[in-house]
Amino acid sequence: MASDTSGDELDKKICGLSKKRKITGRMSDVSKKIRLQSHEVGPDCHCKRFQCFEKVLPNVRAKIIKHFNELGSWDEQSAYLCGLILLSPVFQRRNRRPEEESHFRQASYFYKVRVLRNEGTVDIPVCLKAFCSLHGITRRRVQTIHTSLLVKGVAPKDNRGKQSYKHRALKEDIKNCVISHIRSFKGRSSHYSNKKSKKIYLPEDLNIRKMHSMCKLKHPDKSVSYETYRTIFSTDFNISFGYPRSDTCSKCDEFNARLKSLNLRLTQNITLEIKEFLNRKIRKLTLEKELHKKKTEAFYARKRQARLQSRKSIEIEAVAMDYQKNLPVPNITTNDVYYKRQLSFYSFNIHRLSDADSVFYTYSEEVAKKGSNEVCSFLEDYVTHHLPSSVKILIIFCDSCGGQNKNFTVFRYLHYLVHQKKRFQTIKVVFPIRGHSFMECDKNMGIINCKSKTELPSDWVRVFKEARVKPTPYKIEEVNDSLIRDWSAFLSPLYVKKCPFLSRPIRELEVTVNHPRMILHRETYNGSWTTSIVTKPVSKLIRGPPLSEKEFHYPPRAYNGKFPISREKYKDLQQLKKFCDESTFSFYDNLPVLPAKKIPKMNRREKPVKTTKNKR
Repeated sequence: MASDTSGDELDKKICGLSKKRKITGRMSDVSKKIRLQSHEVGPDCHCKRFQCFEKVLPNVRAKIIKHFNELGSWDEQSAYLCGLILLSPVFQRRNRRPEEESHFRQASYFYKVRVLRNEGTVDIPVCLKAFCSLHGITRRRVQTIHTSLLVKGVAPKDNRGKQSYKHRALKEDIKNCVISHIRSFKGRSSHYSNKKSKKIYLPEDLNIRKMHSMCKLKHPDKSVSYETYRTIFSTDFNISFGYPRSDTCSKCDEFNARLKSLNLRLTQNITLEIKEFLNRKIRKLTLEKELHKKKTEAFYARKRQARLQSRKSIEIEAVAMDYQKNLPVPNITTNDVYYKRQLSFYSFNIHRLSDADSVFYTYSEEVAKKGSNEVCSFLEDYVTHHLPSSVKILIIFCDSCGGQNKNFTVFRYLHYLVHQKKRFQTIKVVFPIRGHSFMECDKNMGIINCKSKTELPSDWVRVFKEARVKPTPYKIEEVNDSLIRDWSAFLSPLYVKKCPFLSRPIRELEVTVNHPRMILHRETYNGSWTTSIVTKPVSKLIRGPPLSEKEFHYPPRAYNGKFPISREKYKDLQQLKKFCDESTFSFYDNLPVLPAKKIPKMNRREKPVKTTKNKR
């Protein structure tokens, strides 16, 4: 995680420059659209005077209601209806009551519908009931049109949502108070975030409800509701809770600590010579820090470019691979798990960058270890069963863990894929700068609910399968001892005994068909390539029986049976299993256990010899 952000830099990041995307498609908008487009033809009017439904045939009715529903707004529909209503003065009045009690109509109304006949439009007179039925409206809406035509002479306008709420508007001083309070929290930038991202992260134990309570305590004279505080927080700021990663780059932390101490010394009373010296050191450290960040950005630039290439060509594919964090078995809520040893559940993820297809190789600690043989075995299975056969150029992005990815066993296996098995034309491996290795595998693991209740390794498999739906669910390969092969011993007769180059400073490594005995590598992302011979001379190779063109040797199993766990862990698991279901007891009882150590008994006559250091 990067260092704390404060001052003007924090203000620029969290307010004004970057806002969250507006939430569209509110239910009120959706309901309004549904009401506009869901009018249906009503019942028959049974009119004897106009015989409306006999003159307007069913296919014509369907066209009328379809055209009416396609009108975009309430105002357009009202204007259309006004064009079909004729207003005229009353010709004759019949007074059945005294004038004081009578309610005279101010006008007479005639209704019609416009239909297409013989390549022309025809107006068919209809009654009021048929007019409402054909358009799927109520008499109240027709009455609204009558009133508007009498008073204004035009169609009515929809005034819903257009009222002025200035008397209820949020006061400027209250809004400024909330903004200044949110700015007072010192957030952090994401350690792995892109340069364009300005999102700030606050501690995970904080939330908007707590922040609102703190604001009321700090400003008791300001009346701020929770909804107001939450609205300003969501619309004017780009803040989330919880830091995205806990492991930080040691070099970045060192730069930040040294720059902070130097800037602190500048604020003290010192001479001009010392100030100049400190400014020179600050400029130097700033340049080194920028260079370090540019190197880290080069890795992510390589990954973006590889993703684009893999989407354009079926012969190129890019993958990211990494071991995920160990998960406990059983994972239950009892407090005893904090004091007892648990079984570890391992998962190795290979993520395809072109289409986000992701495969997890899962197993518990009694099945296999987490070494180079396991990584080579998983790559072999992925290349054989999950990677399309059309891929000829493979680009791999992985971290620099020496015991798993960055070792001579993996390097030899990649060379074996190209030159012995002839599966690829080129394999390229890109390693990130230490501390800046956030990849798609970490995002995949972030989707897994690590707090799920699990009693068996198979429960974790179920959690992995149900974790993701889009774009595709995770593919789970349950590992057994037959999948893990001893690639280290198998490749030793074909290659030199020791790696001819230092693996730790390597940034890129490449194996191509053009160099059958060599591996290309370089210590920078843009420097010159160095070649190293890794295979034995032809004269020293141990030749077996000849093989055909598509045949190749396969390594033996790495392990015979399961790995035994320590007796202390076995005892702890026996105590934890009572909190699980009884159906799981057989799994914990059948776990392999290391034999007890025999402590030699000391003869009673023999006494331990006390030794003391010679004092000068």
